[in-house]
Amino acid sequence: MWLGRAVGVVALVLAVLTACGIRPTDPIPGLEAPSGPVENTSPSLFWLLGGQVVPVPRPQGSLSGRDVVALLAQGPSADEQARGLTSEVPFDAAPATVDRVGNGLDVTVASDVSQLSAAAVQQIVCTLLALQPVGTVNLRGGGHSLEFQRCA
Repeated sequence: MWLGRAVGVVALVLAVLTACGIRPTDPIPGLEAPSGPVENTSPSLFWLLGGQVVPVPRPQGSLSGRDVVALLAQGPSADEQARGLTSEVPFDAAPATVDRVGNGLDVTVASDVSQLSAAAVQQIVCTLLALQPVGTVNLRGGGHSLEFQRCA
């Protein structure tokens, strides 16, 4: 007798679960799924510590390439300076424009890139590629350019 009730209960449960009232439909057309690199929404800024370029997380949320170049030009925060972090990115590097291109990023800064130290170039390039890992950075400014830069 209990076996008959158990079968009846199972049948009732299956009927309830399969009869939700939603009828099947054909797929709904839409746009293509996004592709390509994803922008990092919690980027690190690359500062200097003992002459080495090091990443330091900045938990302030989503930043654009233009924002991070401006932050690098402002220099490390007081807390970061107290930890020995420095910058060689000049204050006049901002404002900057950052555009995606086929091989990576085209970045135009307000200062002459031929006057940037190797450390400053690495700070900018590493920070931008951490934000948008897209290949290389073409750095331009002051009528000069540094093509196909990578984070070393």
